[in-house]
Amino acid sequence: MSAVGFALAALLAGAVGCTGGSGDAGKTNGSATAGTTGAQPAVAGKACANGTYAWINIEKPTRLVGVSGVETLGKGGGKLKNKVLRLATVRVGVQAGTGAPAAKEVLTSLGRKIGEIDADEDGTGAAFTDVNRKAPDLNEGSSTLNTSGRFVHYAALRVVEADFRYSCPGGSTTIGHAESWIVPIDGVLECSQSTGNATARVAARLSCGADSIAAKTA
Repeated sequence: MSAVGFALAALLAGAVGCTGGSGDAGKTNGSATAGTTGAQPAVAGKACANGTYAWINIEKPTRLVGVSGVETLGKGGGKLKNKVLRLATVRVGVQAGTGAPAAKEVLTSLGRKIGEIDADEDGTGAAFTDVNRKAPDLNEGSSTLNTSGRFVHYAALRVVEADFRYSCPGGSTTIGHAESWIVPIDGVLECSQSTGNATARVAARLSCGADSIAAKTA
């Protein structure tokens, strides 16, 4: 969550009196809800129709969600067999105060803002807006390498999170925070080789060790 996202938590008990805003208009009523992955539900309340969104602090971090232990392959390489252990789960959902639209509607607005959802689409069927979206299986596939070394298999997600203000025509406003993910990432690193990938370096620090070449900035 962004720094402002944490600050907003103290204000989510009620609406803030101000007007204005930008973005697409709200189309349905309902209270924001959260996904099964851990986001806290919004305070129940009826959202106004025809409200507008103002999005701020939009961030797209890559988060490491799983890593395996180091596995040594001899000459000619072979198949990696160590399981990728889950480190974190990215939530899909919305935290907001009274009067916020349903989570799907909020996420649809965010999806349009970042270009994940077309402006003329309502978000129906979009994975980005699905608060029940399941995280990728970290061990669904397998990796076979043709070289020797000490390897680590890791998984990450490209996340989208942002703070928002939803303003009604009558002047009432509610604030909140929304989060989803857009790209699953699957990677393999070798402990004795440097990498320009920041996420791989984090995985290397965890499995290869902080003194490994892969863990250090290239």
